[in-house]
Amino acid sequence: MSNEPVFSDSQIADMRKNFPHTQSGHIYLNHAAISPISTRVKESIDQFISDRHTGKIDNIEMGMSIVDETRNLLANFIHAENSDQITFITNTSEGITAVAEGLDWNEGDEILLNHMEFPTNVQPFRILERYGVKVRYIEPTNYMVTPEMVESAITPATRLFSISAVQYLTGFKADLKKIGAICKKHDVLFVVDAIQYLGMGRIDVQACNIDALATGGHKWLMSPMGTGFLYLSKNLSKHLKPYKTGWLSVKEPWKLSNFEQEWLPVSQHLEIGTPNMIGIAGMNASLKNLNSIGLEKITQHILNLTDHLTTNLSGQKSIHLISPKNRAERAGIVTFSTENVTDTEAFVESLKKQNITISSREGKLRVSPHYYNTINELDTVLNAII
Repeated sequence: MSNEPVFSDSQIADMRKNFPHTQSGHIYLNHAAISPISTRVKESIDQFISDRHTGKIDNIEMGMSIVDETRNLLANFIHAENSDQITFITNTSEGITAVAEGLDWNEGDEILLNHMEFPTNVQPFRILERYGVKVRYIEPTNYMVTPEMVESAITPATRLFSISAVQYLTGFKADLKKIGAICKKHDVLFVVDAIQYLGMGRIDVQACNIDALATGGHKWLMSPMGTGFLYLSKNLSKHLKPYKTGWLSVKEPWKLSNFEQEWLPVSQHLEIGTPNMIGIAGMNASLKNLNSIGLEKITQHILNLTDHLTTNLSGQKSIHLISPKNRAERAGIVTFSTENVTDTEAFVESLKKQNITISSREGKLRVSPHYYNTINELDTVLNAII
Protein backbone atom coordinates (compact mmCIF):
# COMPACT_ATOMS: atom_id res chain seq x y z
CA MET A 1 0.00 0.00 0.00
CA SER A 2 1.13 3.54 -0.67
CA ASN A 3 1.44 6.36 1.84
CA GLU A 4 -0.56 8.71 -0.36
CA PRO A 5 -3.52 10.35 1.43
CA VAL A 6 -6.63 8.21 1.19
CA PHE A 7 -9.19 10.87 2.07
CA SER A 8 -9.32 14.51 1.07
CA ASP A 9 -9.50 17.19 3.74
CA SER A 10 -13.19 17.70 3.00
CA GLN A 11 -13.89 13.97 3.31
CA ILE A 12 -12.12 13.84 6.68
CA ALA A 13 -14.06 16.90 7.81
CA ASP A 14 -17.35 15.24 6.84
CA MET A 15 -16.44 12.00 8.64
CA ARG A 16 -15.45 13.90 11.75
CA LYS A 17 -18.92 15.47 11.93
CA ASN A 18 -20.14 11.99 12.83
CA PHE A 19 -18.08 12.17 16.04
CA PRO A 20 -19.09 15.21 18.14
CA HIS A 21 -16.08 14.90 20.46
CA THR A 22 -13.87 16.10 17.59
CA GLN A 23 -15.77 19.38 17.49
CA SER A 24 -14.84 20.08 21.11
CA GLY A 25 -11.14 19.55 20.43
CA HIS A 26 -10.94 16.19 22.16
CA ILE A 27 -8.14 14.19 20.50
CA TYR A 28 -9.20 10.59 21.04
CA LEU A 29 -6.59 7.96 20.13
CA ASN A 30 -7.62 4.99 22.25
CA HIS A 31 -9.68 2.84 19.90
CA ALA A 32 -7.79 -0.29 20.94
CA ALA A 33 -9.57 0.13 24.30
CA ILE A 34 -12.99 1.45 23.31
CA SER A 35 -14.31 3.54 20.45
CA PRO A 36 -16.66 6.52 20.65
CA ILE A 37 -20.28 6.06 19.67
CA SER A 38 -20.89 7.91 16.43
CA THR A 39 -23.92 10.09 15.82
CA ARG A 40 -25.29 7.52 13.36
CA VAL A 41 -24.99 4.74 15.92
CA LYS A 42 -26.60 6.89 18.61
CA GLU A 43 -29.48 7.81 16.29
CA SER A 44 -30.13 4.15 15.51
CA ILE A 45 -30.18 3.26 19.20
CA ASP A 46 -32.35 6.29 20.02
CA GLN A 47 -34.84 5.27 17.34
CA PHE A 48 -35.16 1.78 18.78
CA ILE A 49 -35.54 3.09 22.34
CA SER A 50 -38.06 5.70 21.24
CA ASP A 51 -40.23 3.02 19.64
CA ARG A 52 -40.13 1.01 22.89
CA HIS A 53 -40.80 4.17 24.91
CA THR A 54 -43.59 6.01 23.13
CA GLY A 55 -44.18 4.12 19.89
CA LYS A 56 -45.29 0.60 19.11
CA ILE A 57 -43.53 -0.72 22.26
CA ASP A 58 -43.88 -4.35 21.15
CA ASN A 59 -41.27 -3.91 18.42
CA ILE A 60 -39.72 -7.35 18.51
CA GLU A 61 -40.45 -7.94 14.82
CA MET A 62 -38.55 -4.79 13.88
CA GLY A 63 -35.78 -5.81 16.25
CA MET A 64 -35.47 -9.28 14.75
CA SER A 65 -35.32 -7.83 11.25
CA ILE A 66 -32.37 -5.68 12.39
CA VAL A 67 -30.76 -8.76 13.97
CA ASP A 68 -31.13 -10.73 10.71
CA GLU A 69 -29.78 -7.86 8.61
CA THR A 70 -26.82 -7.40 10.95
CA ARG A 71 -26.05 -11.11 10.82
CA ASN A 72 -25.85 -10.86 7.03
CA LEU A 73 -23.66 -7.76 7.26
CA LEU A 74 -21.25 -9.59 9.57
CA ALA A 75 -21.15 -12.69 7.35
CA ASN A 76 -20.19 -10.48 4.40
CA PHE A 77 -17.71 -8.59 6.56
CA ILE A 78 -15.64 -11.74 7.18
CA HIS A 79 -16.51 -13.64 3.96
CA ALA A 80 -18.39 -16.42 5.77
CA GLU A 81 -20.19 -18.91 3.56
CA ASN A 82 -23.55 -18.41 5.26
CA SER A 83 -25.06 -16.01 7.76
CA ASP A 84 -26.11 -18.93 9.99
CA GLN A 85 -22.44 -19.35 10.85
CA ILE A 86 -22.67 -16.09 12.84
CA THR A 87 -23.70 -16.25 16.49
CA PHE A 88 -24.31 -13.04 18.42
CA ILE A 89 -22.40 -12.93 21.70
CA THR A 90 -21.72 -10.25 24.30
CA ASN A 91 -17.93 -10.23 24.12
CA THR A 92 -14.83 -12.07 22.89
CA SER A 93 -14.47 -14.09 26.08
CA GLU A 94 -17.90 -15.62 25.57
CA GLY A 95 -16.99 -16.72 22.06
CA ILE A 96 -13.64 -18.23 23.05
CA THR A 97 -15.33 -19.99 25.98
CA ALA A 98 -17.97 -21.48 23.67
CA VAL A 99 -15.18 -23.13 21.67
CA ALA A 100 -13.13 -24.21 24.69
CA GLU A 101 -16.09 -25.71 26.56
CA GLY A 102 -17.80 -27.13 23.47
CA LEU A 103 -15.10 -29.56 22.39
CA ASP A 104 -14.59 -33.07 23.74
CA TRP A 105 -11.13 -33.06 25.25
CA ASN A 106 -8.91 -36.00 25.99
CA GLU A 107 -6.18 -36.17 28.59
CA GLY A 108 -2.92 -35.22 26.90
CA ASP A 109 -4.48 -32.97 24.26
CA GLU A 110 -2.45 -29.82 23.68
CA ILE A 111 -3.56 -26.24 23.09
CA LEU A 112 -0.98 -23.91 21.59
CA LEU A 113 -0.95 -20.21 22.54
CA ASN A 114 1.73 -17.53 22.93
CA HIS A 115 2.92 -15.34 25.78
CA MET A 116 1.73 -12.03 24.27
CA GLU A 117 -1.97 -12.83 24.41
CA PHE A 118 -4.63 -10.84 26.22
CA PRO A 119 -6.09 -13.04 29.02
CA THR A 120 -9.32 -13.48 27.02
CA ASN A 121 -7.38 -15.80 24.74
CA VAL A 122 -5.76 -17.69 27.62
CA GLN A 123 -8.06 -18.23 30.60
CA PRO A 124 -10.87 -20.11 28.76
CA PHE A 125 -8.22 -22.60 27.60
CA ARG A 126 -6.20 -22.72 30.82
CA ILE A 127 -9.22 -23.93 32.80
CA LEU A 128 -9.30 -27.03 30.58
CA GLU A 129 -6.26 -28.29 32.46
CA ARG A 130 -8.85 -29.88 34.77
CA TYR A 131 -9.41 -32.42 31.98
CA GLY A 132 -5.72 -33.14 31.62
CA VAL A 133 -5.36 -30.77 28.67
CA LYS A 134 -1.92 -29.19 28.38
CA VAL A 135 -1.56 -25.53 27.41
CA ARG A 136 1.75 -24.75 25.72
CA TYR A 137 3.09 -21.31 24.84
CA ILE A 138 5.18 -20.09 21.94
CA GLU A 139 7.80 -17.61 23.12
CA PRO A 140 7.64 -14.61 20.74
CA THR A 141 10.81 -13.27 19.12
CA ASN A 142 11.03 -9.49 18.86
CA TYR A 143 7.34 -9.35 19.87
CA MET A 144 6.36 -11.50 16.87
CA VAL A 145 4.91 -14.98 16.31
CA THR A 146 5.65 -16.14 12.77
CA PRO A 147 4.05 -18.98 10.80
CA GLU A 148 7.37 -20.83 10.99
CA MET A 149 7.31 -20.60 14.79
CA VAL A 150 3.78 -21.99 14.84
CA GLU A 151 4.65 -24.92 12.59
CA SER A 152 7.74 -25.83 14.59
CA ALA A 153 5.72 -25.74 17.84
CA ILE A 154 2.98 -28.09 16.63
CA THR A 155 3.27 -31.66 17.92
CA PRO A 156 1.14 -34.76 17.26
CA ALA A 157 -0.77 -33.89 20.46
CA THR A 158 -1.62 -30.33 19.34
CA ARG A 159 -5.35 -30.08 18.83
CA LEU A 160 -5.94 -26.32 18.70
CA PHE A 161 -3.98 -23.15 18.07
CA SER A 162 -5.41 -19.77 19.03
CA ILE A 163 -3.98 -16.32 18.37
CA SER A 164 -5.08 -12.69 18.30
CA ALA A 165 -5.23 -11.22 14.81
CA VAL A 166 -3.46 -8.21 16.34
CA GLN A 167 -1.79 -8.28 19.73
CA TYR A 168 -3.33 -5.82 22.19
CA LEU A 169 -0.01 -4.58 23.58
CA THR A 170 2.52 -4.73 20.77
CA GLY A 171 0.23 -4.17 17.81
CA PHE A 172 1.83 -7.12 15.98
CA LYS A 173 -0.42 -8.43 13.20
CA ALA A 174 -0.31 -12.18 12.64
CA ASP A 175 -0.10 -13.70 9.17
CA LEU A 176 -3.46 -15.46 9.48
CA LYS A 177 -3.46 -16.86 5.95
CA LYS A 178 -0.14 -18.68 6.32
CA ILE A 179 -0.90 -19.81 9.86
CA GLY A 180 -4.31 -21.09 8.76
CA ALA A 181 -2.72 -23.13 5.98
CA ILE A 182 -0.28 -24.66 8.48
CA CYS A 183 -3.07 -25.55 10.90
CA LYS A 184 -5.10 -27.15 8.12
CA LYS A 185 -2.08 -29.20 6.99
CA HIS A 186 -1.56 -30.53 10.52
CA ASP A 187 -5.29 -30.98 11.24
CA VAL A 188 -5.15 -28.42 14.06
CA LEU A 189 -8.18 -26.26 14.84
CA PHE A 190 -7.45 -22.59 14.17
CA VAL A 191 -9.09 -20.01 16.49
CA VAL A 192 -8.73 -16.24 16.09
CA ASP A 193 -9.44 -13.41 18.56
CA ALA A 194 -10.28 -10.62 16.11
CA ILE A 195 -11.15 -7.75 18.44
CA GLN A 196 -8.02 -5.69 17.70
CA TYR A 197 -8.41 -5.87 13.92
CA LEU A 198 -11.97 -6.14 12.62
CA GLY A 199 -13.19 -2.65 11.80
CA MET A 200 -9.65 -1.45 11.21
CA GLY A 201 -9.42 -4.12 8.54
CA ARG A 202 -11.16 -7.17 7.15
CA ILE A 203 -10.51 -10.88 7.72
CA ASP A 204 -11.44 -13.55 5.16
CA VAL A 205 -12.25 -16.59 7.31
CA GLN A 206 -12.36 -18.95 4.34
CA ALA A 207 -9.08 -17.82 2.78
CA CYS A 208 -7.43 -18.08 6.21
CA ASN A 209 -8.93 -21.50 7.05
CA ILE A 210 -10.24 -20.14 10.34
CA ASP A 211 -12.37 -22.57 12.35
CA ALA A 212 -13.58 -20.05 14.93
CA LEU A 213 -13.38 -16.28 15.10
CA ALA A 214 -14.58 -14.34 18.13
CA THR A 215 -14.78 -10.61 18.71
CA GLY A 216 -16.44 -7.92 20.73
CA GLY A 217 -17.74 -4.90 18.85
CA HIS A 218 -16.81 -1.97 21.08
CA LYS A 219 -13.29 -1.36 19.75
CA TRP A 220 -12.51 -1.02 16.02
CA LEU A 221 -16.04 -2.02 14.95
CA MET A 222 -17.23 1.07 16.87
CA SER A 223 -20.33 -0.66 18.21
CA PRO A 224 -21.92 -0.53 21.67
CA MET A 225 -20.44 -2.48 24.56
CA GLY A 226 -22.00 -5.91 25.00
CA THR A 227 -22.13 -6.60 21.27
CA GLY A 228 -20.00 -9.14 19.48
CA PHE A 229 -20.15 -12.28 17.41
CA LEU A 230 -18.71 -15.76 17.00
CA TYR A 231 -18.05 -17.36 13.62
CA LEU A 232 -17.87 -21.15 13.39
CA SER A 233 -16.70 -23.06 10.34
CA LYS A 234 -18.83 -25.94 9.10
CA ASN A 235 -16.05 -28.32 10.09
CA LEU A 236 -15.90 -27.11 13.68
CA SER A 237 -19.69 -26.97 14.01
CA LYS A 238 -19.82 -30.73 13.39
CA HIS A 239 -17.65 -31.40 16.44
CA LEU A 240 -18.71 -28.62 18.80
CA LYS A 241 -21.29 -29.13 21.52
CA PRO A 242 -23.31 -26.15 22.83
CA TYR A 243 -22.10 -25.18 26.28
CA LYS A 244 -25.38 -23.39 27.07
CA THR A 245 -29.01 -23.93 26.13
CA GLY A 246 -32.23 -21.90 26.20
CA TRP A 247 -35.73 -21.81 24.83
CA LEU A 248 -34.57 -20.54 21.43
CA SER A 249 -32.12 -23.43 21.03
CA VAL A 250 -34.68 -25.72 19.33
CA LYS A 251 -36.08 -25.91 15.79
CA GLU A 252 -39.53 -24.46 16.58
CA PRO A 253 -39.29 -22.54 19.86
CA TRP A 254 -42.79 -21.06 19.60
CA LYS A 255 -44.28 -24.52 19.97
CA LEU A 256 -44.03 -23.85 23.67
CA SER A 257 -45.52 -27.10 24.94
CA ASN A 258 -43.38 -29.34 22.75
CA PHE A 259 -40.33 -29.94 24.92
CA GLU A 260 -38.92 -32.89 22.96
CA GLN A 261 -37.74 -30.95 19.91
CA GLU A 262 -34.74 -31.28 17.66
CA TRP A 263 -31.89 -28.98 18.62
CA LEU A 264 -30.66 -26.26 16.30
CA PRO A 265 -27.10 -26.43 14.94
CA VAL A 266 -24.61 -25.18 17.49
CA SER A 267 -24.08 -21.77 15.85
CA GLN A 268 -27.80 -21.02 16.30
CA HIS A 269 -28.22 -23.07 19.47
CA LEU A 270 -25.96 -20.67 21.40
CA GLU A 271 -28.39 -17.76 20.97
CA ILE A 272 -30.47 -18.97 23.87
CA GLY A 273 -32.90 -16.10 24.43
CA THR A 274 -33.86 -12.54 23.54
CA PRO A 275 -30.86 -10.84 21.92
CA ASN A 276 -29.41 -7.46 22.83
CA MET A 277 -31.52 -5.70 20.21
CA ILE A 278 -30.55 -2.19 21.29
CA GLY A 279 -26.87 -3.02 21.01
CA ILE A 280 -27.31 -4.85 17.71
CA ALA A 281 -29.22 -1.86 16.31
CA GLY A 282 -26.12 0.20 17.10
CA MET A 283 -23.81 -2.41 15.56
CA ASN A 284 -25.97 -2.43 12.43
CA ALA A 285 -25.53 1.32 11.99
CA SER A 286 -21.79 1.13 12.61
CA LEU A 287 -21.27 -1.68 10.09
CA LYS A 288 -23.21 0.24 7.45
CA ASN A 289 -21.13 3.33 8.16
CA LEU A 290 -17.84 1.42 7.86
CA ASN A 291 -19.01 -0.21 4.65
CA SER A 292 -20.05 3.12 3.17
CA ILE A 293 -16.55 4.50 3.73
CA GLY A 294 -14.85 1.31 2.55
CA LEU A 295 -12.78 -1.05 4.68
CA GLU A 296 -9.83 -0.98 2.29
CA LYS A 297 -9.69 2.81 2.49
CA ILE A 298 -10.03 2.72 6.27
CA THR A 299 -7.17 0.21 6.52
CA GLN A 300 -4.85 2.26 4.34
CA HIS A 301 -5.63 5.52 6.16
CA ILE A 302 -4.98 3.98 9.57
CA LEU A 303 -1.73 2.45 8.31
CA ASN A 304 -0.68 5.87 7.04
CA LEU A 305 -1.37 7.28 10.50
CA THR A 306 0.61 4.56 12.25
CA ASP A 307 3.43 5.01 9.71
CA HIS A 308 3.58 8.66 10.76
CA LEU A 309 3.74 7.69 14.42
CA THR A 310 6.41 5.02 14.01
CA THR A 311 8.58 7.20 11.78
CA ASN A 312 8.56 10.08 14.24
CA LEU A 313 8.98 7.92 17.32
CA SER A 314 11.77 5.82 15.80
CA GLY A 315 13.89 8.92 15.30
CA GLN A 316 14.00 9.70 19.02
CA LYS A 317 16.82 8.29 21.18
CA SER A 318 14.62 8.44 24.27
CA ILE A 319 11.93 6.26 22.66
CA HIS A 320 11.86 2.46 22.58
CA LEU A 321 9.34 1.34 19.96
CA ILE A 322 7.54 -1.91 20.77
CA SER A 323 5.27 -2.13 17.72
CA PRO A 324 6.63 -3.33 14.37
CA LYS A 325 8.07 -0.72 12.03
CA ASN A 326 7.02 -2.74 8.98
CA ARG A 327 3.44 -1.82 8.13
CA ALA A 328 2.78 -5.36 6.86
CA GLU A 329 3.26 -6.55 10.45
CA ARG A 330 1.24 -3.75 12.06
CA ALA A 331 -2.36 -2.59 12.25
CA GLY A 332 -3.79 0.32 14.25
CA ILE A 333 -1.73 0.09 17.44
CA VAL A 334 1.58 1.85 18.13
CA THR A 335 3.12 1.07 21.52
CA PHE A 336 6.36 2.43 22.97
CA SER A 337 8.19 3.39 26.12
CA THR A 338 10.06 6.63 26.70
CA GLU A 339 12.80 7.69 29.08
CA ASN A 340 10.90 10.95 29.56
CA VAL A 341 7.98 9.16 31.27
CA THR A 342 8.49 6.99 34.35
CA ASP A 343 4.83 6.74 35.43
CA THR A 344 2.75 6.06 32.34
CA GLU A 345 -0.57 5.99 34.21
CA ALA A 346 0.03 9.45 35.64
CA PHE A 347 1.20 10.71 32.25
CA VAL A 348 -1.95 9.47 30.53
CA GLU A 349 -4.03 11.25 33.17
CA SER A 350 -2.06 14.46 32.58
CA LEU A 351 -2.82 14.23 28.86
CA LYS A 352 -6.54 13.94 29.61
CA LYS A 353 -6.33 17.38 31.19
CA GLN A 354 -5.11 18.57 27.76
CA ASN A 355 -8.11 16.87 26.10
CA ILE A 356 -5.94 14.04 24.71
CA THR A 357 -6.77 10.37 25.27
CA ILE A 358 -4.27 7.55 24.77
CA SER A 359 -3.69 4.55 27.05
CA SER A 360 -1.14 3.02 29.38
CA ARG A 361 -0.61 -0.74 29.17
CA GLU A 362 2.01 -2.73 31.09
CA GLY A 363 4.07 0.41 31.77
CA LYS A 364 4.06 1.46 28.13
CA LEU A 365 2.19 4.09 26.13
CA ARG A 366 -0.24 2.95 23.44
CA VAL A 367 -1.72 5.11 20.67
CA SER A 368 -4.49 3.73 18.44
CA PRO A 369 -6.06 6.05 15.82
CA HIS A 370 -9.11 5.29 13.71
CA TYR A 371 -10.28 6.41 10.27
CA TYR A 372 -11.44 9.90 11.28
CA ASN A 373 -8.20 10.88 13.04
CA THR A 374 -5.72 13.23 11.39
CA ILE A 375 -1.98 13.78 11.11
CA ASN A 376 -2.41 17.09 12.93
CA GLU A 377 -3.90 15.25 15.92
CA LEU A 378 -0.98 12.84 15.93
CA ASP A 379 1.50 15.71 15.83
CA THR A 380 -0.17 17.31 18.84
CA VAL A 381 0.24 14.06 20.77
CA LEU A 382 3.83 13.58 19.59
CA ASN A 383 4.70 17.10 20.75
CA ALA A 384 3.27 16.28 24.17
CA ILE A 385 5.31 13.07 24.42
CA ILE A 386 8.68 13.82 22.85
